[in-house]
Amino acid sequence: MARPAPRRAVLAVVAVVVGLHASRGFLGGLVNSAHGDFQGDFPTQGQASSLFTGHRPGARTVHVIMKAGAEEESLQSAIKGGNKDRIQKAIEGLPDPGKSAMKEIEGDWQVTWDSGSLGPTKKTLLKLVCDQLPNTMVEFYRQYNLIQDGKYYWLQAFTMDGIQRTNAALLMSGPFKAGKGNTGTVDFNEVQIVPSRHGSAESREAIRSTGLDRYMKPLKLKDGGKVEVTVHYVSDETLVQEDEVGNTYVFKRMSDSYPVPYIFADKKAES
Repeated sequence: MARPAPRRAVLAVVAVVVGLHASRGFLGGLVNSAHGDFQGDFPTQGQASSLFTGHRPGARTVHVIMKAGAEEESLQSAIKGGNKDRIQKAIEGLPDPGKSAMKEIEGDWQVTWDSGSLGPTKKTLLKLVCDQLPNTMVEFYRQYNLIQDGKYYWLQAFTMDGIQRTNAALLMSGPFKAGKGNTGTVDFNEVQIVPSRHGSAESREAIRSTGLDRYMKPLKLKDGGKVEVTVHYVSDETLVQEDEVGNTYVFKRMSDSYPVPYIFADKKAES
């Protein structure tokens, strides 16, 4: 069998994980369903705000950009309702992004809806996601993105088989470069397992007990590659992004107080 081209190998990663569509795009369907709400790092309802204690990336960009308008409010309402046709129509009704869109997308984001998702969770073997990882059974349930300092971080939160009290995340990352207009390119070149900041000691122990601790340091992706993305809308609260195979994703911006809740990129746990 012919070896897939690098950029297609990256796109194929999540297609294998989801097992629902042949080409789902690099973000896949491992997140909340259309009924999903903004949540922290643990897959339970009614979480306290203390769970949102993320990687704390230090100095952050100050966003002085477009405020949510009626079109954006219509989109959020459609997502809560869970009607895909209504969501797609609301996305089409959003205003075009400004010339500074590729700067405005920097920050912490959580996926709240994607056009290919058929369910909130997916059990699979990590090796089917990336053949450099072991045959460890996990259950993916949420996704986060961080775009910062010219780098793109894609995190897929998961629980480990038989361990439900804590969680961790699969992190793929690489350089991000803005292109012409409202397009950009992500060159995924590293993969690693990262612990949750909430209960980090318990998360690290779960990672160790399942034999995943050896993957907590970044590994060079053997079949990495560049993936093109297009920004269709961005405000101080919402991002709408499309991957190169046509899948659309809606993100909710996380705050400075409640950023991506995982420890990575040399960010150390708080005492």
